[in-house]
Amino acid sequence: MISLAFLANLALLTSLVFAQGTSDSTIAPITENNPSRVTFQGVFQSGKPVQGQITGVSNDNGTGVSFSVNFFSFPDVGLGPFNYHIHQYPIPPSGNCTAAGGHLSPFGRPDSPPCDPINPQTCQPGDLSGKHGNISQLASASAPDDSDNGPRATNSFQAMYLDLYLSTDPNSVAFFGNRSVVVHAANGTRLNCANFTQMMPSETFGGTGSGGSTSTQTAASNGSAMTMAPVSVALMLLVAVLVGGL
Repeated sequence: MISLAFLANLALLTSLVFAQGTSDSTIAPITENNPSRVTFQGVFQSGKPVQGQITGVSNDNGTGVSFSVNFFSFPDVGLGPFNYHIHQYPIPPSGNCTAAGGHLSPFGRPDSPPCDPINPQTCQPGDLSGKHGNISQLASASAPDDSDNGPRATNSFQAMYLDLYLSTDPNSVAFFGNRSVVVHAANGTRLNCANFTQMMPSETFGGTGSGGSTSTQTAASNGSAMTMAPVSVALMLLVAVLVGGL
């Protein structure tokens, strides 16, 4: 007969193992003192599954980053739910998404246990879909009669949210401007990826000093297959909201 003491020790051991992945040392702090209204955008490579872009703009108060997501042209619905993350490294000129490395996790938080969106500070800073929701609600339509393909996603995915744990400050370990975004199938396959590039002038820290602001727009390429699209309507709307109310 199993003793109560044995069961208590087993429960304690289980809790310790689970807590190991989300210890205090891996808690992400809220980012503050971000340079105001700095904008980075990643545009997915053409000719690959999933198209669109993701845009991040730092707030006037310097806390966190507001993101606008617009993805479309998803592959078979059966490959979902789809996830997307900011990854550690930029995409090389070859466009190879595998070269992005793992998720951005500067505080050592591993991929498992899964992110708890109720406690986003315990998640990897780069785990956007873990913190803000995966892409699971896509409408589907039957493939054409002369096609052997299965159902395909017909709706796009849009989302806007504030992420408190990423940064537009190049001196921060949570800085994402020199990294990449990758969209995954449910089994982890990397469907498409993009480098973040700065899209608008950025203000310097403190608001004083020579110039007051510096134009840092870049045209860095994500590879020969990547092309930089013009600033989207979603980006302009997002900037308008930030200027008007945040």
